[in-house]
Amino acid sequence: MSLTPSSIERCLEVLGGLVRAHPELNAEFEGSTEAFFQGGRPGAAEDLRETLLAGRRHLEWFLLEHHSPALRGSAAEKLGEAFREAAARSTEDEEDGERLRGELEVAHEALLRSHTGVFEVETAGEDEGAWARDLGGFGTYALLTVGLEGRVRSGDLLVGRLYPTGDGGNVASPTVAIVRSPEINAALTRDLERIRNEGSVNVLRISQHDIEAMFFAEALPGQEAAAEAEAEQAPEDPAAAARALLDAAGLPPALAASALRELQGTPRDPGRLMHGMEDPLARVMETLAFDTDVDLDRARAALLQAWDLISAPAAGTEAAAPAPAEAVGDDEARGRAVDAFAQGRARGEDAAELMRKLEEDLGIDGGEADGADSDVPAPDFPGVVGAMIDEMRWELAATRDDHDPATLDPLKHLAAFAEPIGVFEELRGRDLFQFATFWVLETRALASDDEAVALVHALREFCEWALDAHEVDLGSEFLDALDGLETSLPRARRANAALPTPSADAEGQGFEVVAVDGAQPESFEVSGDRLRERSSGDEFTVILPPSLREHLRAGDHLRGTIRLEGDAEVLTCYPPEARSLLG
Repeated sequence: MSLTPSSIERCLEVLGGLVRAHPELNAEFEGSTEAFFQGGRPGAAEDLRETLLAGRRHLEWFLLEHHSPALRGSAAEKLGEAFREAAARSTEDEEDGERLRGELEVAHEALLRSHTGVFEVETAGEDEGAWARDLGGFGTYALLTVGLEGRVRSGDLLVGRLYPTGDGGNVASPTVAIVRSPEINAALTRDLERIRNEGSVNVLRISQHDIEAMFFAEALPGQEAAAEAEAEQAPEDPAAAARALLDAAGLPPALAASALRELQGTPRDPGRLMHGMEDPLARVMETLAFDTDVDLDRARAALLQAWDLISAPAAGTEAAAPAPAEAVGDDEARGRAVDAFAQGRARGEDAAELMRKLEEDLGIDGGEADGADSDVPAPDFPGVVGAMIDEMRWELAATRDDHDPATLDPLKHLAAFAEPIGVFEELRGRDLFQFATFWVLETRALASDDEAVALVHALREFCEWALDAHEVDLGSEFLDALDGLETSLPRARRANAALPTPSADAEGQGFEVVAVDGAQPESFEVSGDRLRERSSGDEFTVILPPSLREHLRAGDHLRGTIRLEGDAEVLTCYPPEARSLLG
């Protein structure tokens, strides 16, 4: 079955109908509008198509990125069975109903495996394909230009969601935007580079929520006029106005004051497109996720507006007034409270009781009546995977006499890779494949073969613990792959150690190793090194760098180029298990 924009559109319509038919879910959807559109709301625009596209972007985000308290997970996954039944009902009276049902199944599966980003079109020919590079990560994706025919050029930015076809290709969402602006491209590249330089994250996930704020918020109907009106009526006391926004969003007074001080310490850069990654907003959101039960989407929108206020001069003044300096507690006392919590977890004491005691010591309202059952989902905040790894450390140290916490040290790399993930349940086996077969090798994160083997063992422990402790199933496919990675990952690490570290802008094609000669060839004609180009399937006889031969095996994957002389210039090597991501 083929994947087309029309089948994606119909899939979204069916899922949207299920959302609207579910009272609690529909209330969640309606209530999330303001948060998704950053305080705005798409209305009757002159261009009705733009309003419809805004609604579709909201629906995609709600289905995949919003963690539903009613369903206790993402709607796209939790509504899977209901979707199949609804798809059957909606096509039963159509002449080609069986084909349409198949296309809807393909579209739903592609939706679950889709991802958002900002993709730069590298090559766009007159045929049905193009190559697009993810500016947030290292991936380059084969893009089928169905639905985009004649509209994309090399250098364009595709902003939105890509749906994988299952055979190595991708189809752009009907809501994807084409941005043809060198200025925006330069600003975004600068932001991404700054985020990488200031933090520990190299692969950045740009969520649909972030994309909406970066590229679409100012284009919402009526928003430009509203912004002008707000500018004309700038508050005389920006700090007080900012505090009122945070109060209305439900932030506790002490944390609101602390958040304003954090934001004021680094005035918002109006030229920066991306916020919430490795910046003051990210630190505030992490605190709110750990210490409160406020609506994080609503809080984020309020914080962005407050940040704008306290970063701009007040009416008739040169600088914003200082944020209120309310006391948030003695640092030493807070440190003792956190230490007591960590020690209690290490001893295996009840987590809920320890959390209640921590909130009491810190003077934070837990947000629930004593004895009430909590249906609050896992909080949506960057760094949740690292927090789960810490929880696993505490739990295993408390429950296993022979457990050595040092065996989990390699998971620090997973915490860095997964920093942008905000809900633990959204971590999937595919993410772990990308981490273990691409990220650790692209970033040269592993210092030794022993660390590579230890990482494989730690990942197996992590997957089993995630399923047992949190019912998060990261998939048997990845667990099966770990058996092979125990030997192939150290070998791939050695291969990359024999190569110079490629520059960040180094580009190359993807190849699969068909055969390795195993000996230094005397001439091109006698070389037995053979590579298969992934995009075309064509095979080439090449001369691989001698330093690589002892480390490579048939089935490995490479990124590099082939020179006219037949020499293969290799940038990065990947193990056979990377095939699951390459199609």
